[in-house]
Amino acid sequence: MIRTTPAAPWQPAFLVALPHGVVAGVHLPDSGDPVPEEVLDLLPPAESAHARSLGGYRQVSFVGGRLALGEVFAELGMRRVPILPDEHGAPTLPAGLVGSVSHKRDLAVGIVARGRPGLGIDLEEVDRDRPGVAARVLRPEELAEVDGLPVERRWTETAVRFSLKEAVYKALHPFLLRYVGFGEVAIRTTPEGNDVVMPHLQPGDGPFHFDARHTWVDGRVLSTVRIRRA
Repeated sequence: MIRTTPAAPWQPAFLVALPHGVVAGVHLPDSGDPVPEEVLDLLPPAESAHARSLGGYRQVSFVGGRLALGEVFAELGMRRVPILPDEHGAPTLPAGLVGSVSHKRDLAVGIVARGRPGLGIDLEEVDRDRPGVAARVLRPEELAEVDGLPVERRWTETAVRFSLKEAVYKALHPFLLRYVGFGEVAIRTTPEGNDVVMPHLQPGDGPFHFDARHTWVDGRVLSTVRIRRA
């Protein structure tokens, strides 16, 4: 479990080494107000220029994610370079590095690791049930498993699987370069957070080896996934 450090918006929340890479969190303002110029100036010029082209929470989340990646670069002793999104919105890191970002409301997270592409991260809230999500994101066999749990555990289990699937899709992105539906993977969680991914991808996709983990950040689920071709 990860605890955040109380701080003002745009300040570091945590920095931790996880099995899939180094992860940093940055506090965000809980609003869609424009990012202050002094915060934009913390980014490399190419990133700040891109941020100025965005509006509302898209700008807030982009800046938060890049600040988080910058924290990881500093921790790894690497020179900070601009990390712009590709045509699908995924961050493009220098050769030999792979990274991913996520955000929820007032927290952004970024992960960086050395190695080949195939890394995803996701952050999800679990404090309130969202009706209809389970039917939209879980396969029939997953729904049956979740429905067999006590009522008070069903939403948390759904949210964890949802988060892991989002991290899987980000990790699959550089291999497939297409939209991946929620039904294309099934998840089985474990109490220890070493989770199982069962692919149901389209013919010709893969095979892949999946390593999926989840932990908790102040009551939110944080999922990371590494993928390589099997």
